[in-house]
Amino acid sequence: MAVQKCYYCNKELNDEELVIKPIPLATKRGIRNYKRKFHIDCLPKFLGENKDLEFKKLENDDWDKVYEYFKSQVLELPDGASLSQHAVERLLGLRVGQYKPGHRNVRVVKRGYSFSTIYYTLVYSLQAIKRAQKTVNFKNEKHEIDYIMVIVNSNINFVQKRLLAVEKQNKKVEKIKKENEDQQRKVTYKHKGTGKRKVDLI
Repeated sequence: MAVQKCYYCNKELNDEELVIKPIPLATKRGIRNYKRKFHIDCLPKFLGENKDLEFKKLENDDWDKVYEYFKSQVLELPDGASLSQHAVERLLGLRVGQYKPGHRNVRVVKRGYSFSTIYYTLVYSLQAIKRAQKTVNFKNEKHEIDYIMVIVNSNINFVQKRLLAVEKQNKKVEKIKKENEDQQRKVTYKHKGTGKRKVDLI
């Protein structure tokens, strides 16, 4: 029997913590509801994040960056051209850690890699991709795209670790900055009887 996994976090599910929820997904025939399985604690997180329009907009913006970079810098397609369906599906597959996403929703889920991570991995991998494009005799565009994805997949974990390290460092800096600002607020200026200004630490 296949292992059941949560649609939100992609971790293993057991019957005691399983809940099924119909999720509307965009298909070629319009919006259809597909039953998806969640941890009971993951479902409210998924629903809450899907209602977060700002988060959705940010993810859509990151996807646009991935799409445009792959089109203009990686494949060097002319203005007005569109990526092939295979290219789009391979890029969306990276978002959920799969070859292609199929009918899976790739937005607002925790599994796989963010579009931001995918974008920076494409940038990091560009030189290796260009070398391959000059030296490898590709059979067709599908072969070229699949070869590019092998390069991207080989670098994406490294890039993600670097991005997480930078994010962690930035949080430390923000924390120190906030602590310093809080300390400054504790410094009050009081007028004494002599008329001189004295600084008291509360």
